[in-house]
Amino acid sequence: MAFSSAAFIKTALPFEQNYQDRNPAPLFRRRFRLPAFRTASLAVCCLGAGYCWLNGRPVSQDLLAAPAGDYRRTLWYNVYDVAALLAPGDNVAALICGNSWYNETHPSPWHHNQAAWRDNPKFIFELTVDGQVVLSSNDSWLAKDQSPILFNQLRSGETYDARLADPDWNTLDCDESSWQPAIFDFTPPQGIFREYPCEPVRACAEYPAQSMQLTPDGRCIFDIGQNIAGFIRLRIQQAAGDRITIRYTEQLNPDLTLQLNHMDEFYPESPFQTDRLICDGSQLDWSPRFTYHGFRYIELSGVKNPDLSMVSGIFIHLDVPQTAGFECSDPVLNQLYQLGRMATLSNLQHVPTDCPTREKLGWANDAQSSAEQMMINFGTVRFFKKWLVDIQDSLREDGAVPGIIPTPAWGYEWGTGPVSSGVLFEVPYQIYLQTGDDQPLIQSLPYFRRHLAYLLSRAGDHGLIGFGLGDWAGPFDSLDSPPTPKELTDTVLTVKCLKIAVLAARRAGDLAAAAECEKEQSRLAVLLKAAYIKPDGTCTVHEQTAVAMLIVHGLYDHLAPLAAQLKQTVEEHDFHHYCGMVGLRHLYEALTLIGAPEYAYRIITARGYPSYTRWIEGGATTLWETWQPGNSKNHHMYSHFMAWLIRNLAGINPDPDMPGYARVLFSPVFLPDLDFCRGYCDTVHGRVAVDWQRINQAGSARIHLKISLPAGVTGVFRGQEFPAGEHEWDL
Repeated sequence: MAFSSAAFIKTALPFEQNYQDRNPAPLFRRRFRLPAFRTASLAVCCLGAGYCWLNGRPVSQDLLAAPAGDYRRTLWYNVYDVAALLAPGDNVAALICGNSWYNETHPSPWHHNQAAWRDNPKFIFELTVDGQVVLSSNDSWLAKDQSPILFNQLRSGETYDARLADPDWNTLDCDESSWQPAIFDFTPPQGIFREYPCEPVRACAEYPAQSMQLTPDGRCIFDIGQNIAGFIRLRIQQAAGDRITIRYTEQLNPDLTLQLNHMDEFYPESPFQTDRLICDGSQLDWSPRFTYHGFRYIELSGVKNPDLSMVSGIFIHLDVPQTAGFECSDPVLNQLYQLGRMATLSNLQHVPTDCPTREKLGWANDAQSSAEQMMINFGTVRFFKKWLVDIQDSLREDGAVPGIIPTPAWGYEWGTGPVSSGVLFEVPYQIYLQTGDDQPLIQSLPYFRRHLAYLLSRAGDHGLIGFGLGDWAGPFDSLDSPPTPKELTDTVLTVKCLKIAVLAARRAGDLAAAAECEKEQSRLAVLLKAAYIKPDGTCTVHEQTAVAMLIVHGLYDHLAPLAAQLKQTVEEHDFHHYCGMVGLRHLYEALTLIGAPEYAYRIITARGYPSYTRWIEGGATTLWETWQPGNSKNHHMYSHFMAWLIRNLAGINPDPDMPGYARVLFSPVFLPDLDFCRGYCDTVHGRVAVDWQRINQAGSARIHLKISLPAGVTGVFRGQEFPAGEHEWDL
């Protein structure tokens, strides 16, 4: 059992409930001796986040661990092999702890400053050598309230005073005379310890500054050329006491002031995306430890003799591999795929965040819209299994799911409904579809039933469900004023949740639960069709979202009227989308299902408002939050097109009856506007790849298609089943 002989410890610094301009990151250390040994492992949980050294060497390159969660229910901890960092004889362990999500002091709309778990940073530590615990966290450790980090808040920034740095603080050479005993934490969080099961957040790329501009008021603006999540790497040497202010932004105004898109208004007391460095006269190579930001541009104030080489941007994200790729003859699609890739990685932190700027929150609606493409394009299955625990932890006693996960308590009244809470079902279903692993589905069944009971209890007078978010963030007058009623979107999504619950119950062998969910699914389908299908088979709501959702989820008696209506809604908007994030995820799929993939292609590559290309023309290097001006410029919630490109233009699809790509259904769309398309997916069985080209010869054209399947996998193309290996067709 983890930490059976250890306890959380902290410094004796009094806890401050309210925001303070000075908020240091405390230091801890402990000397110990070891005999000769063979193996050594360290289990550590830092709240909020921490970094650990053994004999002056870092235990890992992980950033901002421990991962965030609902600390009342789960405490994520990390385990490291540390044998190479230890030696027989004298050793020393050292840690620095910062606030992170655990102790957010500044007010915000999401009430993290009111979290019940808040306290000063602390940690629990257990070192095991040759199977025996040899060092645990207790009051024999030494602590220091003050460190070079004078202030740290994850969503604000960090202040570092290099004059206070002691290069020996984490080594055996440290002078411990000014250190005080650490104290036991007598009110530790009550969450269950769970070992963090997936890849860490790390510094994964460096973007050197590409240009530098000086302003008349002495500011220096650096452009790294790419919007990222991360922080500065600053190389500087200035006089002791010189203060450098570092501000980050995604866009600039024409006069070189920072265009913050009003996001700073959410931080009434704390600085927004601001770090500060106090120099000590030596050559410094500095980055903050307990914060990160969303930015392309970095503003420095207080710098003497600025130079382009002094600034880089460090891109931090979950250190996962890319597991799919796409390329075609249309440079717009290729560029959009890259924008989606960068936006996704920027928001793969310890939770799937909405943006790295304003919030850094695990918005459930964003994640539900992106989960499929994230699992196709990146090695995120273990990550989503971790976050599924956070989702299940968030269920209230009555079955409600909040809009942000994890949450201190906010989000049960706004940002809710199936548009958000459907992520409880989407995540285990996509894990099953992409890998064949049904255990998350089976394990989730009790949570499914609890939340479904809550959803059904929210039905209105006509038996339909309509609360929380609707077709959010469309090109409407207001982000939350979609023309498709919530009763339609929410009820359709509830039907989808019931379908997934039926699958989970069958996989679990619970036939009674499966029958119960099927009955509710059929009942809602009847009510929905009665309310929204006309006698002529069309939808009463003549909107892209409404019609597309009915098609995708099979809620009709006759497809042809809805198919014609959907095409009409697209034509009426000149082949642009007129829907929000819910609709857009369904629109491309519905158009493909009715045999009109060229409509989806035209929408994705459309010019003018609203369109992805308008973002590109505005200088986007990631996907944006809204079609209207303002707001975040690094969001992933409109990234579903990345799944559509792989599944339809490349045509790679797992067979739902043989999930995990045990059998692959190939349905590439040979759009006349494309000359070639290449795509691949790295599955649990190996790489599946498609390459097709249009070949023009003697006044006629043909398609040359090549499919590659790994061992043990079968494929199906146009009704023909074929085994693993390389296969080619001339069509």
